[in-house]
Amino acid sequence: MIVKKITNIIDVPLFLDGISVAIFDLDDTLYSEKEYVRSGFNAVAKQISCVDNMAEKLWCVFENGGSAIDEVLKSEGIYSEERKVECLKIYRLHTPEINLYEGVRDMLLGLKNNGIRLAMITDGRAEGQRAKIKALRLHELFDKIIITDELGGVQYRKPNEKSFVMMQKHFSVGFNEMSYVGDNLKKDFIAPQKLGMRVIFFINPDGLYTYKNG
Repeated sequence: MIVKKITNIIDVPLFLDGISVAIFDLDDTLYSEKEYVRSGFNAVAKQISCVDNMAEKLWCVFENGGSAIDEVLKSEGIYSEERKVECLKIYRLHTPEINLYEGVRDMLLGLKNNGIRLAMITDGRAEGQRAKIKALRLHELFDKIIITDELGGVQYRKPNEKSFVMMQKHFSVGFNEMSYVGDNLKKDFIAPQKLGMRVIFFINPDGLYTYKNG
């Protein structure tokens, strides 16, 4: 059972009584993943300058659930496997222009000032996740960050328990003193609930994984 559902991420501190370690997801929990997607499309568009309004064309396909890079390259008559690989590389390795949700930095600082240690467990390609963390200056705030792909591959992504067990050992506290905050109902809470952690479900109306019936 989800212990608490929130619709504003800065409400997290209201539900951390008795918690000594607060673990957060990254994408669509601390910042908007859509903002990252737009940033990536802008980076691709700057390099593929032969297509007018490419960033907006990519975004339109993305919003309609399509494979943005494939479809735009094909519709513009410039598709090749080499160009597709080039675009994907640009997207995945670009320096993202993203921002924390309003109030998040102050909320995290407030938790630290109240003695709660901060950690992060995030899935995704390591190079992309590290670029996001750097752009958002989150190393300044978090005591421990785990990118699950760095544990040995995609098999360690949530709902795999390994990253949560590693956090418990690192902080040397009981699972009942730990919380996990995330936005993806399908994967974020399976392991922490099984381990006995408190879970906070951020129902993000802006998110890529918003659940109307979550």
